Amino acid sequence: MREGDFFTRHATRPTEHDPESSFSGISEQGVELAKARAKDLLNSVEQSQTGSVLFISGVSEMPRTRSTAEIYGKEMQNTAAQEHLDDVMIITADEVKNICGYKNKAAFIEQQITENPEKKIVIDIPLFLKELSFVDNFTDSNGKWNAYTAELLKHNNNDDQRALHEWLANQGVMGELHGPNPKDIAEKQLAAVERLRTFVQKHIAERPIIIGSVGHSWSLDALAVYLANNGKVTAEAFDTLHAKMIGESETIALEMKNDQPFLRYGTLEIPLNKSSL
Repeated sequence: MREGDFFTRHATRPTEHDPESSFSGISEQGVELAKARAKDLLNSVEQSQTGSVLFISGVSEMPRTRSTAEIYGKEMQNTAAQEHLDDVMIITADEVKNICGYKNKAAFIEQQITENPEKKIVIDIPLFLKELSFVDNFTDSNGKWNAYTAELLKHNNNDDQRALHEWLANQGVMGELHGPNPKDIAEKQLAAVERLRTFVQKHIAERPIIIGSVGHSWSLDALAVYLANNGKVTAEAFDTLHAKMIGESETIALEMKNDQPFLRYGTLEIPLNKSSL
């Protein structure tokens, strides 16, 4: 990850008392939560370099991650129009859905970017990245908890926060049951960011690029600890950071403040060495 790059956790899932919205996998309250985060993201775009391109794309196979990314784009677009932010252009999947063929879609986006060199541009087109997958890490191919995750949750009375801590402590091994290794999960997500960056750079020359993705708790928590603890993901580091499991739509990002790099991890701001960026 580089300065400005970010992940957010998906917005709130439906419950009996908070029904599913028109966005698959996201509750009605979750939509409002994602809209609020979209305004924060748009504010960050406004503060970025002239000509910056924010590519919000990476999602898992779970519909709630794609829906969250879609809400971000639509809300950013609505807010930019309402506030007459003429220096910002938002391109969502809706703008390219009627264009046939990948090459033609890419050409359209490239043209918009080329014709608007002074604008800050947001491209919000969710794409599934295998490195962000929940399947084969925490669930089986049918979306049900795998044996390791099921036992981990059972052992912690279905308390997600406690289960996260134990996962970091046991490093994905409970007796004969094997789950994902936290460091591996963190590094896969970082690889996804760089794969997206390489993809974008093939089509966009000489523009500052920011990569945004939507993922899941536990995976994102492992990533945050990895970034804050020099590539080591342990329960001890999690405790030292006074961290808690990332909340819905909360952010993990690399930012600068007063020439000091820091990691935003939910409500935490963690100073980093400059070599971390």
